[in-house]
Amino acid sequence: MPMPLYSFERPAQAPVAPRVLLYHLDGAMDAGHAGELAVEQLLMTLPWQRLATFDADALMDYRARRPMMTFSSHTYTSVQMPELVLDLLQDDEGEDLLLLHGSEPDYRWEEFIGAVTHLALTMGVSQAVSMTGMPLAVPHTRPVYVHHHGNRPEELPEQPDFFGHAEFPGSVSGLLELHLGEAGLSSRGLTAGIPHYVAREDYPAGAAALLAAVAETTGLALPLGDLEAAAAVNRADIDAEAAGQSEVAAVVAALEAQYDAVAPVKADVEEVSRMLDVPTADEIGARLEAFLEANGTDPGLQYPGATGLEPHHPEGRD
Repeated sequence: MPMPLYSFERPAQAPVAPRVLLYHLDGAMDAGHAGELAVEQLLMTLPWQRLATFDADALMDYRARRPMMTFSSHTYTSVQMPELVLDLLQDDEGEDLLLLHGSEPDYRWEEFIGAVTHLALTMGVSQAVSMTGMPLAVPHTRPVYVHHHGNRPEELPEQPDFFGHAEFPGSVSGLLELHLGEAGLSSRGLTAGIPHYVAREDYPAGAAALLAAVAETTGLALPLGDLEAAAAVNRADIDAEAAGQSEVAAVVAALEAQYDAVAPVKADVEEVSRMLDVPTADEIGARLEAFLEANGTDPGLQYPGATGLEPHHPEGRD
């Protein structure tokens, strides 16, 4: 007999009536760690309790993403094993909501999605929303653009059609969005456009934009203050570093000019789409990498005082 895929903890409060499921899974695309930072903000500022813990041994490939261990002198002192959990939160007005977060499963995708769907429907969820970040050719000096997609196009805001018809490798989050919609939920994805040149660093403005879009989409009362304050500090740091690097400043200025030329014309979504496509992400990345290499900086390393204008992999993140 197969082992259960998760263990369930009955909430202390009763009754529980979450109408919204939010989710972000680490492992697929998340530029600026926007989805991850949004999850951290919710868990840091809202009351929560664990509802379900999924079986990591059954779902994760540890050799593909090896757990981080700490070794001190002659002894292993700790290990950080991957988790995949479902939590019950209350927003600032006391409304229940569900938050699914942790590592994206490597195995048993359909079974995992079936379990999540069962949990959501059993508890009365009617709306599901995913959160992530995507690199775009946009400047850090302008508001973060959030793209909406989902199973009910008539409910989405007016926006550019970036992709038209496309095929690309899937993710558990994408599959969740598809199957939760097929199960009858209002299923939507929110993707924050992150400036390409800071896409590998923490970009709190992206997370703030995601949670603001979640609040507008769902009617939940969510706390943004910490992220907005962090975004202001991050913006000042990037400004300071860009001011000292003429090539970077030129790229930012070019992106600002493109953004400002069409952003006020909100009804012309085709113009906005073209604006965000030029220059390409590869062109921006090549110019920035060439500049850093010309100045003796290894693009793969972060140096003291860096603000993310060079590619960098923070410890413990992909």
